[in-house]
Amino acid sequence: MKLLPLILLAAIGSASAQERTSYNLNEGNITFSVPAGWSAIMEKSDGNPQAIIFVVPDPAADGTDDTASVTVKTRRLNSPNDFAEATQNELSLSKAQTGYEAEPEGSNASVHRYFVTRGKSRYTIRDRFTLLGNVAIQVRCQRPLLDATTQDWISRFDAGCNSVASSVK
Repeated sequence: MKLLPLILLAAIGSASAQERTSYNLNEGNITFSVPAGWSAIMEKSDGNPQAIIFVVPDPAADGTDDTASVTVKTRRLNSPNDFAEATQNELSLSKAQTGYEAEPEGSNASVHRYFVTRGKSRYTIRDRFTLLGNVAIQVRCQRPLLDATTQDWISRFDAGCNSVASSVK
């Protein structure tokens, strides 16, 4: 009988953890929100840089090694003047990935779109760079290009990525 309340308490705690949509980094100075149903799979909220990675469930990836994800990464800079260099460093890391291919359509000074190869799959990636004070923020949205992924899912993924990027403050 004593076990039932503990099970219920654990279930309530688990359900509320899954429903979390608001996050912060840099001692609460950078806040953002993610769509319901996205689960944080890695969180590094100390040091420099800091990052949280969210898995975005795609039924087409079930049973594969492929995963769609969104990463919010911050890096404290010495001054806002260091932003261009920090962005260039991230671009260099992107270009060093296996199978890197630039996607010029939709890319600009603050958005870098490209493709890479991970395992057997090709991924599409969109990095967005923002500067808030002395903090460089990168929102990376990446998903495998799977034949079974529906256009509806892709539209929801893109909308979710856009909402994360626009919610950063």
